[in-house]
Amino acid sequence: MDIEKLKEFVRTKPVQAGVGALALVLVAGVIAFTVYLNGQGSNKDFAVNGSRLIVVKEGMTTADIAALLHEKKLVKNPDAFRMEARWKGLATKLQAGAYQLEGGMSNAQIVDTMVKGRIKQVRFTVPEGFTVVKTAKKLEAEGLGSADKFIAAAKNYAPYAYMQTDDANVVFKAEGFIYPATYDFPVGLSEEQLLKLMVDQFDKEMQASGVSKTVAERNLKLRDVVNMAAMVELEAVFAEEQPRIAGVFLKRVSIGMPIQSDTTIQYILGAQKEIITFADTEIKNPYNTYQNAGLPPGPIGSPSLGAIKAVLEPEQTDYLYFVAEKDGHHRFTKTYGEHLQAIKDIG
Repeated sequence: MDIEKLKEFVRTKPVQAGVGALALVLVAGVIAFTVYLNGQGSNKDFAVNGSRLIVVKEGMTTADIAALLHEKKLVKNPDAFRMEARWKGLATKLQAGAYQLEGGMSNAQIVDTMVKGRIKQVRFTVPEGFTVVKTAKKLEAEGLGSADKFIAAAKNYAPYAYMQTDDANVVFKAEGFIYPATYDFPVGLSEEQLLKLMVDQFDKEMQASGVSKTVAERNLKLRDVVNMAAMVELEAVFAEEQPRIAGVFLKRVSIGMPIQSDTTIQYILGAQKEIITFADTEIKNPYNTYQNAGLPPGPIGSPSLGAIKAVLEPEQTDYLYFVAEKDGHHRFTKTYGEHLQAIKDIG
């Protein structure tokens, strides 16, 4: 063996062995750290189901973001989130913006979303039959705006001719014209802009469905149709009954009989009441269709397109009364005596 090579081997072998040992330690450390991040980075047993809107503002540090995510029940361990971001060299690359994050996402998934700037539009649903007040409260509950500001905006908002009215008893001119649908829109819209978006959608749906054309051809007022449709929407649990209920209400109006819809009493009370009492029906209020003949001053909620069409194409029957069955369907009768018997039978 070459003596010089032997000397080199003796001289370098301990160093190489040390490097190998160090490498093993480092690898073991990396594996242990990765296992730790994966374990602490799972938020499934902590996060609340559903999506939440998170707004990362300019100037927020990784620690600020981690604390916000923890507060919103998205990240279990803020320190683990910070380490995840730093481990990937991304701590300074988290982008400001609004994110809609799903409960149960791992720290790695959240970091990836924020680094790539996957800023989603906000999704908001207006349920069928919702009032201005209910819509406003839902917006606020989902962190998308102020209920008070939305309510104030809806008070006199009537950009379309068919929405306008001189009736001083109308609570909200926009009531009934906030189209029930699911909306996707960018974060940051004002309450006025959100209201406009929903009312504009109503007009688009009326045009696209042919309702506007039908109303014009029959020389009807769209506001009156929507007014009736709102009561039909709230009375009918099942869509197939909407044309029949519309027929009953329209027949009552045609013979000068009060509409007598419990839904108008609930609108006055501002809350859903399971049983409307006789005393409730005697409340002095322009919206009380037990005490006042004809339509209420304005719609009492946002009717679906189906309810609006039901008013335009009602079922023609001799029925004047109906009462709710226990399963949500209604029993229809022709006379008041039959109506009383139906109430007794249902119990």
